[in-house]
Formats: sequence, structure tokens, C-alpha cells
Amino acid sequence: NLLILTAIKADRTRVMEYINRLDNYDAPDIANIAISNELFEEAFAIFRKFDVNTSAVQVLIEHIGNLDRAYEFAERCNEPAVWSQLAKAQLQKGLVKEAIDSYIKADDPSAYMEVGQAAAQSGNWEDLVKFLQMARKKARESYVETELIFALAKTNRLAELEEFINGPNNAHIQQ
Repeated sequence: NLLILTAIKADRTRVMEYINRLDNYDAPDIANIAISNELFEEAFAIFRKFDVNTSAVQVLIEHIGNLDRAYEFAERCNEPAVWSQLAKAQLQKGLVKEAIDSYIKADDPSAYMEVGQAAAQSGNWEDLVKFLQMARKKARESYVETELIFALAKTNRLAELEEFINGPNNAHIQQ
């Protein structure tokens, strides 16, 4: 701990070397100190080395600001929580298709309202259908089912739409 902390304060060029060579240190604390000293790559390396993947992707998104690297990292570790964080960041940047793909990989329907609004604004109905079908398996919310009916209609999937309406659902069809 002390060696890395001293390097952070005195000789920043050696921090990465110490991170890679040493194993017995308090990773989250050292990483947070590295972040507060704007050593973001070093913080990412610490989190990655100790498999604190949600914090690692958070550093890539919030501090380094590189969604492409965050995507590559998410593919490598393939954890739902990492995909969810990436999806949220992609949605905030207006990357609707990519965000939907990430939410599907995370199997996370929690942001269904934001995804629905963003996809409707960008006219991304095909991807919205895929997301809403995943969301419907997790939560049978009337909003999800109503949006799914609308998205199916917008994509001209009339056979699926008819089957959906005739089956049990919680959609508000009269709206």
C-alpha cells in the first residue's frame, strides 16, 4: 500500500509498474486514491486486475470517457452489471441501438421507459421490439406491453401483433 501511495504522490510514472508487479494491497482504496489524483488508467488497471469489473467499466465511462473501450471490456468480462452500466452510458450519449443491444446482453429491462422514449424519438422500432420482448419476459408491465403493441404495429409485424393481442396481456389497447 505505502509503496503505491508514495508513487502516486511522488513518481507517477512508476505507479502502473507497481500495480502490475504487486498483488497484496487494498485494491478499492488504492484505486479510489488513484482516481482522486487523476490516474484513471491506473485505477482501471487495479479494478481490472482484482476483478472489480463494475468499477472498472465505470472508470472507463466516467473518467476516461471511452465507450469503445468500455464495450470491449464488457465483451471480455460479460457480466450483466457491466453491460447495464455501459447501456446506460450509451443511452445518455444517444447511441440507442447500441444501448438496446447492451441492455439485452445484460438481460436488464429496468430502464424500459427511457429506452422506449429514446427508440421512439430515433425511430428505432426494430430494436425496440427486441428490447421489449426481453423486458416482457422479466416484468409484465402494462407500459411494456402497450409499447410492444405499438412497436409491432410500426414495424408491420401484423401476425405477431394479432397473436399478441389475442393472447393474455396487460396492454392498454384502447389508448
